[in-house]
Amino acid sequence: MVQKRAAVLEVLRSSEGHLQADEIFRRVKQYYPNMVLATVYNNLHALTNDGYIRHIKTATGADFYDKTPTPHEHALCVNCGKLIDADLGDLAALLHERADVPVLSYDLILHTVCPDCDSGCNENNI
Repeated sequence: MVQKRAAVLEVLRSSEGHLQADEIFRRVKQYYPNMVLATVYNNLHALTNDGYIRHIKTATGADFYDKTPTPHEHALCVNCGKLIDADLGDLAALLHERADVPVLSYDLILHTVCPDCDSGCNENNI
C-alpha cells in the first residue's frame, strides 16, 4: 500500500499541472498494472488529509489534485477545462481585513480562458 501511495504522489509531483483522478490512475497503472481506481482515490484522500497534496473541487464537478499543498488560488479555463495557478498575493489578509472576521480558509477559482486557448482564438481572429 505504501508503494502505491508513493507512486500516486510521484505522479503528481512529476506532473506539469493539476491532474484529475482518472489521469493519475492512467499514469500509475503503467507502474502497477493491477491498480484499481478505488485505490487511487483512497490514496489521494489520504495524501490530502496528510497535507502532501491539495484537493480542488470545481463547480463543474471536475475535481483536481495539486502537488502544491500551500494555499493559493486557481483559474479554470472555460474552453478546455485546464486548471492553472493564479498568483493573487496575500488574499487571506485582504479577505480578513474586508470581512472583519478571521479567515480560516477559503476556496477561489477564477473562470478564464487559458493562454493556450487564448492564443488559438487570436490565431483564428476570434
